[in-house]
Amino acid sequence: MNLINLNIWGGILFSPLMDFFHSQKSRIDIFCLQEVWDHRLASEEGLKKAPRGTRVDILSHLIDSLAGFQVFFAPAQDNAEGVAFFVKNGIKIDHQGDVFVFRSRDSMVENDGKTLGRNLQFIQFKKGGEAYTVCHFHGLWTGDGKGDTPSRIDQSKKIKSFLKSVQGSKKILCGDFNLLPETQSIKILEDGMRNLIKEYGIRSTRNDYYQKKDPYADYVFVSGEVNVKSFRTLPVAVSDHLPLYLEFF
Repeated sequence: MNLINLNIWGGILFSPLMDFFHSQKSRIDIFCLQEVWDHRLASEEGLKKAPRGTRVDILSHLIDSLAGFQVFFAPAQDNAEGVAFFVKNGIKIDHQGDVFVFRSRDSMVENDGKTLGRNLQFIQFKKGGEAYTVCHFHGLWTGDGKGDTPSRIDQSKKIKSFLKSVQGSKKILCGDFNLLPETQSIKILEDGMRNLIKEYGIRSTRNDYYQKKDPYADYVFVSGEVNVKSFRTLPVAVSDHLPLYLEFF
């Protein structure tokens, strides 16, 4: 199976992003996407919170571009912004949902991104007789670097608790964690999981659109039962994040 994780940056780089999905959809089984906006059921107040350049209709365009995929959108705020799975038709999803690992849905105070709730989205399915659980999320942003904070450590503990609650399943955890590699928050997640960013020696998950220091943000973790055939970043400028590509079985 093949998976891509990508923070799509609100669809700001719209044309190359759409071209990217068109080029990848025939070979990818699962897309895990962060910073997804949906204008259809969103409140007017929620849409006003979108950063400049954001395509608040990006989910509709993704649905059109990724025909042949099931879509699961999990908003964190005002039915406007959240995370999404696109899963190729033919993969029967047994369970799907999300759990909040920081604050709760619709908890953002005014337009303060530091108070935005953070949800871990998951899907569960069987392939070749094996059970899989795939999770992804957009981690807590503080506006002050990507080091440990009590809230980030608690966030990792809640993710770990969810993963431990899933029995008899191969597990994959990915997303934009907003964390540096050496943090305690990452070490909590490494317990019992393989950190593929570390294992494969990836030194940056960013491209030239990201002008700040600390080029780490995105990670993929897998449980020991997951057989990794290939893992790498894809060198394309479709966001200020690089897509992470995982081939597994």
